[in-house]
Amino acid sequence: MKKIDLSIVDDTFLDDYISSINIVTIKSKLSDIKDCKFIIDNLENIIKADVNSIKTKYLNCLSGKSKKDKKKIEEAFNYSGYRKKQAFMKSFKKLNIKSCPFCNNNYVYFYKDNSRNFNTIATLEHYYPKAKYPHLSLSFFNLIPSCYICNSKFKGNDTYVGNIIHPYIEDFDKDAKFKVDINSIGIKKNIDLDIELITTNDKCKQSIKRFNLDKIYEQHNDIAKEIYNKAQQYNQTRIDELYDSFYKDLGYSKEDVKNFAFSSYLEKKDINRRNHTKLTQDILEQFKIL
Repeated sequence: MKKIDLSIVDDTFLDDYISSINIVTIKSKLSDIKDCKFIIDNLENIIKADVNSIKTKYLNCLSGKSKKDKKKIEEAFNYSGYRKKQAFMKSFKKLNIKSCPFCNNNYVYFYKDNSRNFNTIATLEHYYPKAKYPHLSLSFFNLIPSCYICNSKFKGNDTYVGNIIHPYIEDFDKDAKFKVDINSIGIKKNIDLDIELITTNDKCKQSIKRFNLDKIYEQHNDIAKEIYNKAQQYNQTRIDELYDSFYKDLGYSKEDVKNFAFSSYLEKKDINRRNHTKLTQDILEQFKIL
C-alpha cells in the first residue's frame, strides 16, 4: 500500500540481477521460435527496463503471436525455474518488503528452502501477466513481491491489467485513506470501518475493487477498535511520561515509544514492513495522534 523504496535499484543492482539469469540459454531457445529476433536483440534491455520503457517500448512486441508461440516463449524464459534460485530471488529480498504492498494484510517472507533453492511465503506478482506477456516474465520491474491472495486476484481477467496501482512507481497510501466512523464515543461501542478514496485516482479505485480491499478491511473492526481505544489512552502527554520515566534510560526515542504503544510502525516509509500499518496510521491521523 506504500510505494516501494527503490533507492537501491541502480545500474549495479540491475547488472547483478541480470547476472543471475542465463541470457545465452534463453536466446538459444528463442532462436527456435519464429519472429523472435527483436526480443533476442533486446533481451537484456527488456529484463532491466523500467516501468515506462516496458509500457512504451516492449509491452506489445508480441502482438499477433499465437497462444502456442507465447507458451513456447514462456517456457524459454522459465520463470518458475528462476523463482527457486537464491541468486535470482536475492534481489527482491533486498527490497525489504515484509507485508504485501497491494493489501498490507498478509506477510511476504523470503527464505532458503535448502542449500540451493530460495522460496517465499508469498510470490512475485507479474504486473503484466506472463501468459499474455511471456517476454516480460523475468523483467525486474514487472515482478512485485506480494501475497498469494493478491496474486490470485490477477488471474484470468484482463480488465485490471495495467489499470491498478503499480507499487514501484505509484503510491496507494497518498491517494486512498482508511476512515473510521464511530457510532458514539465509548470503548464498548462498535466501530464501523469504511474505506474511502480522498482523491479521484482511478487506479486506486481499481486496486480496491480488484483486491476487495474494502471488503477485507470491513472484517477488521476489532483492530480498528483497538487502535481507537489506544488513541484515547496514549496521547502525546502519556507518550512523554512513558519516555521520561522508563524508555529514555534504555536508549529509545519518543517515536519508538509510539511504535510500542500502537504495536505498529508510525512512519510512512515503514508501511510495507508490517501488516495493517496503513490502517493504524490513517486512524491515528484521523484522531490527530500523528
